[in-house]
Amino acid sequence: MNKTIALTRILLKNGSGQLTKQGKPLQKVLLGVLLVVVLIPLASAIGSMVSMFYDALNMIGQAGVLLGLGLAIASLVVFMFGIFYVITVFYFAQDVEHLLPLPLKPGQIVTAKFLTVLGYEYLTLLLLLVPLLGVYGYKDGVGVLYWVYAVLIFLALPIVPLILASIIAMAVMSFAGISRNKDRFRMFGGIAAVLLSFGLNMFIQRTLSKAMKPEQLQEMLTGGNNSFVDMATRSFPSVKLAANALLQEAQLSGLAWLGLFVGLSVLGYLVFVALAQKFYFKGVIGLSESGARRIRLSGSQLDKRTSQQSALKALMTKEIRVLLRTPPYFLNCVLMSLLWPVLMLIPILTQPGFKDMLGSARTLFDTGSATWLVPAIGLALLLFISGANATAPTSISREGAGFFVSKYLPVRYGSMIVAKVATGWLITMCGAFLVLLVALFVLKLPAAFLAVMLAIAVLATLFASLTGVMIDLWLPKLVWDNEQKAVKQNMNGLFNMLLNVAVAAALFYGLSRMGAGLWGSAFALLGVLAVADLLLVRLLKAKGEAWFGKIEV
Repeated sequence: MNKTIALTRILLKNGSGQLTKQGKPLQKVLLGVLLVVVLIPLASAIGSMVSMFYDALNMIGQAGVLLGLGLAIASLVVFMFGIFYVITVFYFAQDVEHLLPLPLKPGQIVTAKFLTVLGYEYLTLLLLLVPLLGVYGYKDGVGVLYWVYAVLIFLALPIVPLILASIIAMAVMSFAGISRNKDRFRMFGGIAAVLLSFGLNMFIQRTLSKAMKPEQLQEMLTGGNNSFVDMATRSFPSVKLAANALLQEAQLSGLAWLGLFVGLSVLGYLVFVALAQKFYFKGVIGLSESGARRIRLSGSQLDKRTSQQSALKALMTKEIRVLLRTPPYFLNCVLMSLLWPVLMLIPILTQPGFKDMLGSARTLFDTGSATWLVPAIGLALLLFISGANATAPTSISREGAGFFVSKYLPVRYGSMIVAKVATGWLITMCGAFLVLLVALFVLKLPAAFLAVMLAIAVLATLFASLTGVMIDLWLPKLVWDNEQKAVKQNMNGLFNMLLNVAVAAALFYGLSRMGAGLWGSAFALLGVLAVADLLLVRLLKAKGEAWFGKIEV
């Protein structure tokens, strides 16, 4: 156990990012303040939403469904993000071949990696579960046992969904041994694992929605006594146990539910370790090897490949090629940007009435007092998607120890910065465009409004790319020993997402106070974003080259 804990600490410390290793003290303080300033309002907003839903559900005796639904959503988030974390930590870290010669048992290595992923998931659950459990407990006037159970459930809740994500990843990546091109298999294997997890999630939700008849749903809603909890907790077997433990905390049955919940989590972990020792090492050993093939070029082909082109085009081509051919970069930067439309389509495809419910949202276009919500919600979604993309905020960090080469190239630093901003903008804009395309078919948006939202998307994605590159210029993470640490264990991506979420929240609040209509709000957002982008461009033009020149490996 001591070796497992020690290895877990090393893995977490090794991927803790640049906050503990690089950067000036003032930069660390400013980024820490930004983290607190953004997280507190987000947690407060979630808490307010939980309070509002509690009051509404408590009137019909269904307040408990809030716990069940919240725990189910948290488990689903762990499952969806867990597949990325598992593939990154278990397969892209490329450290197993260094760990095997050490006096460590296979179970200790697997457990340490699992605990590392679990640690990352706790950061997500802090934002989701703490407001839920805290507000519900306060509103419901619970006893001391509730808070004890809540802590235990918070610690154990992500185990089962993370185990399911890990098993899916191992099932796909176990075929790595039969592939000759390991890099290509890592890329397509990661895509297959992600798509398989999405498919499984869609299958589960669609099966559950079909199993519940309308008359049963009506009976549950009007029955009181939290009868709707069973419906809300069907997605994961552990969620129902946890919800019942919290709802019955004052009774002996609550302790029994908690015991079953913890027991299921422990059993799931034991099954995972047994499967991992059998399949994980077969798929990961040799995965760091890469294949190559010789290509004989004719004179015309050589002339075509070595033809002169502009510096900006050459730099962008290099950036895009590296992103597409490096599995960790492709999975966390390119693929993640393209998955947002899929995430939007999952409830539409799995819940029969969800599309009709979204279609009714078009009434906002006709409601004078609420029309400002349409562009505000659209902007918030676009800024979140753009800010969550890691392409721009890791553009400098991805250079790693080879960053010094950029100092010797006969190209202006400004051109290199423009290429990184443009590449980040191109990839995030692809994701934003696909999201708008889904919204067009689902919400039947008017063509004129869609054109305005497309213009807003262009400015919003450019804003996120500019802020991302600026953050990475200030605090690059150039010391890493494998590519996944440059993107997945880089706090710059989190800072850029939080900054964009904060800007979205500020603009949302501003529009709510302004009281403008649909078109007034949309054009106001266009104006604000255009001015913000212009200021950031001028700032990068004035200071970017100086910041770039001060970076040292």
